[in-house]
Amino acid sequence: MELGAAADEGLAGGDTFAEDDRPSSWKAGARSQATHCRANSRRGMTDAIRPSYPPVESVRRALEILRILNRLRICTVGDIHAATRLPKPTIVRMLDTLIADGYVVRDNMCGGYRVTHRVEELHAGYKGIAEVIEASRPFSVDLTNAIKWPVGIGTLDGDAIAVQFWTGTISPWVHANTLLHNRPNLLTSAMGRAYMAFCGEEERAALFAVIRAGSNGSFGPEQEAQHNVLLASVRKQGFAIRAPQTEPRRNTTVAMPICHKGTVLASITVSFFISAVPRNKVEEQIIEPLRQAVNKIETVIAFMRRGGASEVDSAVSDCPLDV
Repeated sequence: MELGAAADEGLAGGDTFAEDDRPSSWKAGARSQATHCRANSRRGMTDAIRPSYPPVESVRRALEILRILNRLRICTVGDIHAATRLPKPTIVRMLDTLIADGYVVRDNMCGGYRVTHRVEELHAGYKGIAEVIEASRPFSVDLTNAIKWPVGIGTLDGDAIAVQFWTGTISPWVHANTLLHNRPNLLTSAMGRAYMAFCGEEERAALFAVIRAGSNGSFGPEQEAQHNVLLASVRKQGFAIRAPQTEPRRNTTVAMPICHKGTVLASITVSFFISAVPRNKVEEQIIEPLRQAVNKIETVIAFMRRGGASEVDSAVSDCPLDV
């Protein structure tokens, strides 16, 4: 596929992800012989699944009891024992702790224990950024490993896109120290253009209103009409290119939306040096691998929202990138 008008308007630079720094593995609860372990290091290929230290069993037991209570709605100590095989005195101590912290109550009317509204606090921060990152992370890492260029993921943040994740630390061709927490412009960045092109009409109109309010009169109806033409081209092509005047001009960014049921959840980008990728190879080397990654991410998000979050790892392994 040839690059279209939106691409012609901007093959020129800016969103960007270094060495393998996996945390140490553990055997039967004991620390391995490896002495270097940085599970939360910004640099390197941190494995989100492998812990830095042996798990705290009491925490695991409490969380398992909370999951069972949430699933069964109301249950007795005997019900929990049957499901976990934990000693009943341990179950009672765990339940008392959860009651003390307000997550569980003893329901004498129904003859058992149940969760309280406070468990919603555990979920409040998940659906949104955390969910998108969980679903996107393995495919973003795989994509950078395959094509070598850094991948970024950003979500709407008022009048801009906030970069929430990037793979610059594992890209051999990264061109910035970090882009985390940068806020690319809605009008000129590839992330912003991809978001605005694919969000709903009402949301797009609201975003234009925010842009007009903050433009001091420099963005009016004429500029909005021109930008709508560009966004229509982005929708037709399926991807956005950032504005060519964006610095640094030696590189550019291609972005696509991550969607679920017609709602844009985030934008994902690949940044690359213009001189390193021939124009007639951008589709093959950048756009198509990115499109594959987006398809896999959206599949996993749909799976998670159907209630399969506990099986995300198997869903990811069933969706390899064909790069």
